[in-house]
Amino acid sequence: MSAPIFDLHSLPAMPAALLRAALPFGKTRGTTLPAMTLRAHGCRASPVLLERYRAVCGFDADGFLPLTYPQVLATPLHLGLLGLPDFPYSVLGTVHVRNRIQQHRRLPDTAALTVSCRFDGLREVPAGQEFDLLTRVEAEDSGELLWQAVSTLLRRHAVKKDAEAPRKAPPPVDARFASSRPAPWAIPADTGRRYARASGDYNPIHLTGLSAKPFGFPRAIAHGMWTLARCVAELGEVAHADALALECEFKKPLFLPSRVTFQTARESAGVAFRVMSEEGKPHLMGRLG
Repeated sequence: MSAPIFDLHSLPAMPAALLRAALPFGKTRGTTLPAMTLRAHGCRASPVLLERYRAVCGFDADGFLPLTYPQVLATPLHLGLLGLPDFPYSVLGTVHVRNRIQQHRRLPDTAALTVSCRFDGLREVPAGQEFDLLTRVEAEDSGELLWQAVSTLLRRHAVKKDAEAPRKAPPPVDARFASSRPAPWAIPADTGRRYARASGDYNPIHLTGLSAKPFGFPRAIAHGMWTLARCVAELGEVAHADALALECEFKKPLFLPSRVTFQTARESAGVAFRVMSEEGKPHLMGRLG
């Protein structure tokens, strides 16, 4: 039996959606994900917000939505699902760990779109429980599938740190990037606030050090989807094709402000990329093809 579809004629307002998702009150604390699809019709990119998004991420205005932008359109629906009473967790403390995007055709930046989202695949992993948010973006007039994504989120186990536990071995050197010319990035302290004004994602961990500290962060951290979008913008014309597959893993939090290094490596069917800290640890690993 297929999941029920709840149709909306506009996207939910972001502040209210974020508040409902963040509050733990009213949660059933069950062990299953709600079986519901949220679908919004007639979605269009706001020219003002899109201009802000291009500015903070580094995209040029070329008449098409950046490859990562439909995720911004889908965020109110993601929060709508995360805010359902029978969703068992609070969104705060739930970590975005991976993202996979499949673009079938470039989306004109004035296109009317139908956006739908649902949960899938709750599973136990060593660190806690993982689950997926599935997103589909279709042409409003024809129903043609234009873009789809799988966003994987993790709810970590509450595990006490063992002071005597052996330290993890450093990851092996990735030989793909041995001949890559590093591109230094200086990321300003206001990046989280600028991205929030473009995307509507005002999660307090991204805004200021003061608002991030109650959640265990000494400073604000960059939105993972900002870091991914900034990488795609840096890749230039490689990201302008119609059919594209983009995947990434979010690793170490990127504190603001920061200095990082962006690197690429050509592969047989695409390009690998990564963002590294000054200490040589990965913030993000990805591939576009």
